[in-house]
Amino acid sequence: MDLIMPMVIILTVTMFIISGIYGLHYVSQRWRKPAQFWLAESTESSLAAFLIYVPARVFWERILWLLLPILVILAMLVSLWISVVTALGIVILLLLLKRRLLQRRYRLINEQLPDAIDLLVTAMQAGLSFAAALERSTPQLSAPLRHEWTLLLRQLRLGDSMEFVLQQFYQRIQTQAVMQLLLTIQLGLQHGAQQVEILQRLATNLRQQHYAVERVKSLSAQARMQGKVMIILPLLLFFGLHHLHPQNTSILLTTQLGNTLLIFCVALLGMGHFIVRQILGRAYAR
Repeated sequence: MDLIMPMVIILTVTMFIISGIYGLHYVSQRWRKPAQFWLAESTESSLAAFLIYVPARVFWERILWLLLPILVILAMLVSLWISVVTALGIVILLLLLKRRLLQRRYRLINEQLPDAIDLLVTAMQAGLSFAAALERSTPQLSAPLRHEWTLLLRQLRLGDSMEFVLQQFYQRIQTQAVMQLLLTIQLGLQHGAQQVEILQRLATNLRQQHYAVERVKSLSAQARMQGKVMIILPLLLFFGLHHLHPQNTSILLTTQLGNTLLIFCVALLGMGHFIVRQILGRAYAR
């Protein structure tokens, strides 16, 4: 009898632990995808609100108030020049990051436009107006285009005209595909043309353009990779030689003539990169 009670307690605790582990596993498996979807949506919305919809003055003010204490402490503890160089580096990195995020956003919107136009066409063929079709098709879209069309609907509800709303949309997303959509909708609203047929043709043309761009990217992939290798290889070779035999590169690093040669080599690498981008086209050299 004395042995039965401890065994029962041990079995009960073991079953409780196993049940808890199974329950946690079940909950994690069930809610992992919704949580990932919510996290991706909230992150995309936050980035859009912070990097796109915020005015430039407010954006730089926030960055300044965030970095000013760090730069002041760095200037007091290390050096003023180090603080200035750090500030310039942070500004350049922020500009490059924002440009990268905007290019990614433009690319995603261009890829989503044909399917979004198909949804508009389906809703308009069912007898809805353009504004109603826009409102009906917006929840079925993926980010970031859904955020843009949600903003369009919000502006329309506030009383802005369709032309003004579309112009604002193009100012935020200045791509060729958005311009074509803007002109198509404006012509249809002004002259009462066969807007459904025109939108169908526009969706087909946008898909063909996207296919042509991806085709050119695939055909020029080797040339683009060669251009990147020819830029990175001299830098890797220099750092490798400097690590293995520092005396061979000390002349370049310690003398004025060597520094001039290094600056000249870096300028030549930049010119080569620029020429490669011009040959392949800026749209395909990314």
